[in-house]
Amino acid sequence: MKTKLIFLTFLLFNLLIIKAQCDPTITSPRLSAVFADKILFCENEDEILSTTQTYSTYQWYRQEWTWQTPNNNPWEAIPGATSQQLTINGGDQLYYFKVAVTQGDCTGESPAVMADGYVFALPAMMSTFVPGTYEIVDGGIVHVCQEAPVKFDDVFPVVYGPHTWFKCVPGTTAPFTGDPCVIPNVTGDTYTATEPGKYGFYACSEYCPELCRMLDPLTFVELQYGEWDFCGNLGTGEVVKPKENKLNIYPNPTAQFLYIGKESEEYKEVTIIDMSGKLVLKKNDHQYRQGIDVSHLVPGNYIIISKSVKGEVYKNKFIKK
Repeated sequence: MKTKLIFLTFLLFNLLIIKAQCDPTITSPRLSAVFADKILFCENEDEILSTTQTYSTYQWYRQEWTWQTPNNNPWEAIPGATSQQLTINGGDQLYYFKVAVTQGDCTGESPAVMADGYVFALPAMMSTFVPGTYEIVDGGIVHVCQEAPVKFDDVFPVVYGPHTWFKCVPGTTAPFTGDPCVIPNVTGDTYTATEPGKYGFYACSEYCPELCRMLDPLTFVELQYGEWDFCGNLGTGEVVKPKENKLNIYPNPTAQFLYIGKESEEYKEVTIIDMSGKLVLKKNDHQYRQGIDVSHLVPGNYIIISKSVKGEVYKNKFIKK
């Protein structure tokens, strides 16, 4: 009886080993840098995918990404990709990859990972104003009451590392020592301005150090401070502190309808802008229970600005699938 138990234990142990060997997992240097199932890809570098275990045979596959759910694009076997490692490059962005393996009598297939060009997101800046202290004029010019702060944020802070912030449009595509437009000693992904200037930034990707981008000068924001007519109630000399003004919006990401989730609130104006600052949708007299149809928008990241009838201004980011 003891001999049989030892044999069964040995057999079970071997079966568990075989099962473990047939459960491939893909790894790469940049996998999980931000997203657990995505590789943040660098434009000028190759990336090597590999299995964490060794098998007898390999066949790598790829599937083109789409914003549609489910993804009905076919999985295609990559010719010649039959070793433990697979090298991908800039042309392989926005593809899913998986590998099928065999080991003895068993077969296995890895979960898919995606090579994403997220790190190539062009820099975009979001401006947050204190309600009642500003007036948007035109062409990126904003009239602001004296001492009222304006907060600027990089829309993709997780992508970029140290920033260089400007108070005027620089004459070159990258900052240099002594550049009069550079705001000294400011390297974070946010900056709060309290004086006149034309603001923007330059930053390099944290994961791809050679990838550096300047905010398009056309999207720099010019602040003109003064005692404007709408500033009548701000003459106390007290500095108004900025606050985060956000709404619950859902679903996010969305493929078609977007809802603003503050019950019984009405919005005098709702606008949606893309990451270049272009207005892509505007709606007046919006009710919270009404869905905003965004199905015609190109998949990507957007900012929705909601102005309530009470004068509150809310800013949210959302993703169009």
